[in-house]
Amino acid sequence: MRKSLVVAVLAASTLLLASCAMPADQPGFNADDAAFGVDASAAAQVATDATSSTDAALAAPTSIGVDAPLSAAPAAGALIVSLSDGSDQDTLLNTSMAEAAKVIGWDFKEIAGADSVDTAPAAFDEALALKPAGIRISGGYVDVLADGLAKAEAAGIPVVCTGCSGEPAGAITDTSIDGDSQNTEWGNLLSSYVYANQAEGEVAGVEMFSLPVPALATFNTAFTTNLGVLCRECSTTEEPFDPTLGSDIPTFVADTMTTSLGRWALLDSGTMSAGVADSLLTAPVLEPIVLIGRGASAADIATLRATPAAGGSAPASSPAASPAASGDAGAVAASGTPEAAAALQAWTALPVPVMGWRIVDQFARIIGGDALADGPLPSQLLTSANAQDAVLDADGNYIGVADYQDQFKALWGVK
Repeated sequence: MRKSLVVAVLAASTLLLASCAMPADQPGFNADDAAFGVDASAAAQVATDATSSTDAALAAPTSIGVDAPLSAAPAAGALIVSLSDGSDQDTLLNTSMAEAAKVIGWDFKEIAGADSVDTAPAAFDEALALKPAGIRISGGYVDVLADGLAKAEAAGIPVVCTGCSGEPAGAITDTSIDGDSQNTEWGNLLSSYVYANQAEGEVAGVEMFSLPVPALATFNTAFTTNLGVLCRECSTTEEPFDPTLGSDIPTFVADTMTTSLGRWALLDSGTMSAGVADSLLTAPVLEPIVLIGRGASAADIATLRATPAAGGSAPASSPAASPAASGDAGAVAASGTPEAAAALQAWTALPVPVMGWRIVDQFARIIGGDALADGPLPSQLLTSANAQDAVLDADGNYIGVADYQDQFKALWGVK
């Protein structure tokens, strides 16, 4: 992201709390705001900041999030192991890690079986038995690996955890990749997008469909907190989904939205998006649902590319009144049509292939004794207005930066 939403929102919220109410005869006066001691000009600035932040996030990234070269070329022959839960995302991540490891002169092995809290410990023990130079795990099952992580620490085997929250500890040497900082930015961004694209007279209600992953909890908290700062009356309701129950996600989402008073459905992971949009189209909902999410899959991006962008001007009294690069979708949303809801779809982009190379780069820094890289992954806000220009790989997966592999090779001193 080009600009931290945290700074802008905290500054604006400070103004809101410190300001006194406007006179009732002043343009823009809102009795409800006045009752809470909110200055309308400060509230308007919050709306402007939210719109500006979402506009800035529509731009394509240029950085891979790390720019410091390795102090020395990595010694060849190291073995890096990565656990897999069998999902499309993990498969893509491990394929990317294997490519990066080959370039750097290392061996790579994927260990399957980390698809549940019951099987993940055995998969980790299998990885340990290989005596690797490093192990990559996911935050989705880190809580059940206490014994294995203690063994890894005793053996001096560093672990990189993607999707973890909190600071590194013990064998876990790094939690920055898809960690708290990145997910806080994504949560702030999507909540600002919802606020900036409410229809005239709407008070946004968001159903948040969540998976039990630590970094996703960080994302959800950031989304809820920031939306609460931006819009006192807006609401969020978390709808946890337990993947171990084998329930049908599209049906779960559609059924939930039929009883929701809000029109926004938020998926905190693109790994559960398959079939959701189609289910929402046929569900007997009160009004067409706007689907937004974190970590768009290739299919989600393809849908955005096939969706006509919104046009026209947002109503002057709407938070979306400032012209937005997303197509001024607030105006179209007021019509309540399926086309309008589709035009409002938005996703934060998760560059899984780039993340695979970042993990290998991080292991190179850990093993070589260099300072770790904790910059953000290349990402942006994707809508129907800019998805056509998003930088994708040959399979339609988001990468953001076309020459990311060349940038890593330059940092590693390899060709």
